[in-house]
Amino acid sequence: MEQCSEPDETGRQVCFGKSTPAPKGKAPHASAKAGVAAATAGVEWCNTDFESILATRFIECDVRSVPVIISMDGVPQAVAKFMFLRMIEFDGQNTFAEHLTIEPAQQILPAFREINFVGWNRLCENFCTPQEQPVTAWKGKPWRVPGEMHSATLTTPYTWDTSLAGTDYRFKPDIQIDANILPADGKIRPFKTGYQWSLDYDGGTEDLDRIRCDTPAADAPAGSVPGCVFVNVAPTYTFNAKAFPQAAAHAWLIQKATPKHPGSMTDQKPLYYMGDEAQNNCSRGRICPTGWAADNGDASALVDAGDTLNCDEFAFASSYNSGGMSSTEGGINPAIPPGKTTPSGDACISMYAKKHGSMIHLFSQNGADPTFNEVCGRAAISGMHNQESMGGHFANFMKQMRIKDKDAYWLDTRIDDGGTCTYGVGGGQPVICQLAAQ
Repeated sequence: MEQCSEPDETGRQVCFGKSTPAPKGKAPHASAKAGVAAATAGVEWCNTDFESILATRFIECDVRSVPVIISMDGVPQAVAKFMFLRMIEFDGQNTFAEHLTIEPAQQILPAFREINFVGWNRLCENFCTPQEQPVTAWKGKPWRVPGEMHSATLTTPYTWDTSLAGTDYRFKPDIQIDANILPADGKIRPFKTGYQWSLDYDGGTEDLDRIRCDTPAADAPAGSVPGCVFVNVAPTYTFNAKAFPQAAAHAWLIQKATPKHPGSMTDQKPLYYMGDEAQNNCSRGRICPTGWAADNGDASALVDAGDTLNCDEFAFASSYNSGGMSSTEGGINPAIPPGKTTPSGDACISMYAKKHGSMIHLFSQNGADPTFNEVCGRAAISGMHNQESMGGHFANFMKQMRIKDKDAYWLDTRIDDGGTCTYGVGGGQPVICQLAAQ
């Protein structure tokens, strides 16, 4: 919505208009580009080339094209367009920083005598404290006159309270920016109006800047530290497909060929972490009962004499996507065999790995050719491939990305089919793919 001053006695007022997309490929003025580069050093994708909102788990970059409008009786008389860039990054255990950059998107027109950004006020919830900076902290002067194209940046630190153990906080930092706009005729005092970040957004993007900060529980492992993430940004767990192709190929097939596409960013079907260890074990036991891999696997898939056959389930038992979780337990894709009420691996695509020439292939279990309407898969594969593809690698991912119960994440299997797959439709017709590990 527009954010306007009160009209004067003549009906004239000034407004910050609703942000509008800037032309893609707009080249910023050289000095402006240098200013932004200094403010967002090391984050090349955060710049003022065009309006966008992009985020990782630890950095958010929100760029808007915002018009400043002089109007008479609601009719625009003159417009000056600015690029507002707001980058928030987590730079410490109990701190984060906001980099605010303001630059003209075009030269200021002669209808304006001066546009001066004179005030700023940051808002945050309880336990979150912005450290407001003086005007002297701006890099580049925060006022413009006709013809100027310079960039100005202000960095503001925030702190949050880490004194309580085992506590989660949710923050949505906001900013109010005040400006004095002086029309060129100079007949009246400057108009003052304000722009509040949260009141101007593109539908569907307003929640990317929601922050979750947490402190370790009192009994947390040594080395656990406080920290923050953008909670609505799903990180990506990546398999080492070259080292562990059996596990990667199995996950790729279920992700690619079944209707739920678990963990697929392309299909916008994230995995949701399930943190209940007892439920994890229950789900795994339903999909992979004890002895299933030994009874249904092939020893040619083993790496060495110390390797044993494992049952690899996908989607993971530690996810709400697991076929082993019933809907009453919070599962979103329960695998219920016909005539049954409890999830079971019998409703999954069942496979085993076997050496075929110089390569390892996945074959369907006898009498269990897939229809590709299944919601899960299980495969008897090398235990080394199964365990090493996750294990400590996934634990490190969980720690680094501060994953908690119900958090979404993607799985990149690092498998490429090269477009060479031939898909069967059941009845003994195979899926034949020549896969390459990336």
